[in-house]
Amino acid sequence: MNSEFKYLPPEKRKKIMLITDDIRVHSGVATVGREIIIHTAQYFNWVVIGGSIKHPDSGKRFDLSQDTNTISNLTDSSVILYPADGYGNQELVRGLIEHEKPDAIMLITDPRYFTHIFQMENEIRKNIPITYLNIWDDYPVCLYNLPFYESCDLLMGISKQTVNINKLTLEHGNVPYIDLDKNNKK
Repeated sequence: MNSEFKYLPPEKRKKIMLITDDIRVHSGVATVGREIIIHTAQYFNWVVIGGSIKHPDSGKRFDLSQDTNTISNLTDSSVILYPADGYGNQELVRGLIEHEKPDAIMLITDPRYFTHIFQMENEIRKNIPITYLNIWDDYPVCLYNLPFYESCDLLMGISKQTVNINKLTLEHGNVPYIDLDKNNKK
């Protein structure tokens, strides 16, 4: 449990829809998503669209709350996983927004996997902010990502290299940005 996020009763927690790799697998992206959930489950309720290529569990729903409780020493976490082929599609996202009523959407992985979300960002952002924890660590500066970044309400860089590339990219646009590197306070 992350002590920076105080405990809130489940009914007072904001619900975050995380769209990333299936958090049950061992990819780097899944590990980041899983760690965020485990260390903030006392403060947020989580709904996860867990992507994979030709996901064998696509279309199913799994309640991972008890597993999260065991790992994080909680008794009342709420973590629901919806496995999906790829990272879902517009129909799935719309349906889960309607059913789960998240307070925010958080994306983690390469922005090109979220084109279906960025294509509907005006629809989503009327009621729900889109946040994006991104990693982009290859030069040259990726100006082709600027339209993706501009489809977000908040952009967060995961590494010093990503922070630098994001800053250079964002010089050409206007996106709120948080530097997650605590040693580089502004």
